[in-house]
Amino acid sequence: MAVFSGGFLFFFVFHCFFMPETLFDDAESSLLLDKDGNLMCARIAPDGQWRFPETDSLDKRFVSCLLNYEDRRFYSHLGIDVYSVFRALKRNMQSETVKEGASTLTMQLARMARGNRPRTLWNKIVEALWAVDIELTHSKEEILKLYVSHAPFGGNTVGAQTASWRYFNRDLSRLSWAEAATLAVLPNSPALIHPGRNRSALKRKRDVLLGVLRKRDVLTAEEYELALLEELPEKPYPLPNDASHYFDFLRKNSRTSVMKSSIDLRLQRLVQRMVNDYSARYRHSNHLENMALVVLDVETGQPVAYVGNTTDTRAVASQVDVVQSERSPGSTLKPFLYAAMMSCGEITPRQLISDTPLTINGFTPSNFNKGFSGAVHADEAVIQSLNVPLVRMLSLHTTGRFMEDLKWLGMSTLHYSEDHYGASLVLGGAEVKLWDLCQMYRKLARKLYYDEPDNPSDRISKPAIWYMFKAMSKLNRPEEEAQWTQFKSMKNIAWKTGTSWGSRDAWSVGVTSKYVVGVWCGNATGEGRAGVTGVGFASPVMFDVFALLDDSDKFYQPSKGLELMSVCRSSGCLASLDCAVVDTLYLPEKSREADICNYCKVVHLSEDGRWQVNLSCAENLGIKTEKRFVLPAAQEYFYKKCHADYRALPPFHPNCESMSNESLDFIYPEHNAEIVIPRGFDGKFEEVVFSAVSKRADATLFWHMDNTYIGSTKDDHKISLTPEKGSHVLSVVDEIGNRRAVMIHLK
Repeated sequence: MAVFSGGFLFFFVFHCFFMPETLFDDAESSLLLDKDGNLMCARIAPDGQWRFPETDSLDKRFVSCLLNYEDRRFYSHLGIDVYSVFRALKRNMQSETVKEGASTLTMQLARMARGNRPRTLWNKIVEALWAVDIELTHSKEEILKLYVSHAPFGGNTVGAQTASWRYFNRDLSRLSWAEAATLAVLPNSPALIHPGRNRSALKRKRDVLLGVLRKRDVLTAEEYELALLEELPEKPYPLPNDASHYFDFLRKNSRTSVMKSSIDLRLQRLVQRMVNDYSARYRHSNHLENMALVVLDVETGQPVAYVGNTTDTRAVASQVDVVQSERSPGSTLKPFLYAAMMSCGEITPRQLISDTPLTINGFTPSNFNKGFSGAVHADEAVIQSLNVPLVRMLSLHTTGRFMEDLKWLGMSTLHYSEDHYGASLVLGGAEVKLWDLCQMYRKLARKLYYDEPDNPSDRISKPAIWYMFKAMSKLNRPEEEAQWTQFKSMKNIAWKTGTSWGSRDAWSVGVTSKYVVGVWCGNATGEGRAGVTGVGFASPVMFDVFALLDDSDKFYQPSKGLELMSVCRSSGCLASLDCAVVDTLYLPEKSREADICNYCKVVHLSEDGRWQVNLSCAENLGIKTEKRFVLPAAQEYFYKKCHADYRALPPFHPNCESMSNESLDFIYPEHNAEIVIPRGFDGKFEEVVFSAVSKRADATLFWHMDNTYIGSTKDDHKISLTPEKGSHVLSVVDEIGNRRAVMIHLK
């Protein structure tokens, strides 16, 4: 009893004063795992060693090989194998040299924990004491895990799991008996029998171990014979490097060595190969070097696939993670403005928006096709990605409010003030990350499909989201050529393309009830390439990715938040009493606050319909009353060129007394326009061209600047002049007295 008490006291003191708190405090490699726990990517430890984090499980096959080779009585001793000690002493004394050691697996663990000090008698004694202490404070399974995790396996490879990937390119649990035996003999002398050299010695030791396993009936005769036939590993494999950009992104904000992700490894490899193939094609055809792609799960917001760039090292800047890079989004933000304005009751889904020349604070937007349609329905403006109507919509909503909408959605790159972005915000004037853009669309898809309740802080309602996706689901994208026809799909995909100024960035984002897929292509260096568009370059990749994904349900109409309202079929506004054709539609509740139609009017015409009349002249001409859809003069000028069915009002009969300023309008400029006077190469100010329109085809217009006559026009009402800087009143008057005036500010 006294001996036992003394021994206990000795090891208690030894443990308290001579043993470290933790056996190992080595730097670890960082690992990225896929959704099923498979290794996707690894980064070497800071000390230059490939050392995976300590294992939390043991492979039975490898442990069997290890114990049969290193320490058969591991489960029966307390750190020191007395039988092995006496056997080693006897054999070494007989040979008068050190022929055999008596280190147990636990003693080897102690030696590794002490930094692999020289094999002296004193160090052996200390290792034995450490081994006993380890046995007293750890379970056998814990000891095995520590050994398996920290044993040397040649070169800079530490740990069995690391070695399995380095030498066999797969997980330890998937090794054959021959492969497990090969690893089991390595820690015994890793510097001598590295798999890259001394192959005969390595094979001899492996085969001896296999023979021991056969003798002890661990292996059947057939398993033994097959194991002997297996080849040894060649030089070490590179460790997996899938989703490397995502791994680096996670490591910036993580302190853990092992990161479990939501990535689907099979899909990740498929889309990475797809990105590489498309990038190689684009690089050859148009010198586009880079491409990025993200697939998000709508429910969780986690990535299913994340490709930061092509892995082709021949591509310039292939190391850049473009998913997290700030790039101009082109037209991809337009649907958010459409949805935000519906949520505020500022527009109805089909409300007409003016599409005529526009200048705001010196900024003159133009549509992709360089033309104008006069007036376009709001949803069609989004579908066709028309710049001018969207800028007009932004002017109504205001840039500041739209910035708050975008921040609520998750856009993290609005670094400047409202004045900095101005009207260009909706056209790509602010930079965005592909990651943020996909998360923004994902937020709305989840809100709609998973029927999340509306909160007072929500800036976009479910009905508005539904109308937004409904518009995006229409496949025609005429703003960037007619290539969309090749992307017809049976899946219900809401999608939007974008092309930044100078063709520097091509985007395509698609949304279903399950997934968001975002694609960017271009040059990470910022170089633009002629002819590069979102629909022509990014969309083919996006649709190929959707072909790999599960089918998704439709975006169903929300059960709440919609209300039946009467809508003018022609203008899309809330119907007035003057609207000829009225539809009853479910609209977002806030649409009650939208504009009442002022395009439809009651007009009086002569019996033959050739003239407008009024009481002063209708007596001899007869009179009939009609409800007509009538556009302002500037809108009508462009609209009737695009709509053959538009019925312009006839002129007033010459005998009728009419004074209607609505028959005149300015095409350029609008009221309160700020205009920058251009300078020529010689530094002198050049002329500014002003344009007006009259509904009277034969009208003559007389132009005045600040009540000073400057000239007249007929047919094509354009006039050029070089005005002085400052504010001026520009006006036109026709020969019967109709007048229109605007204030302009010249800089």
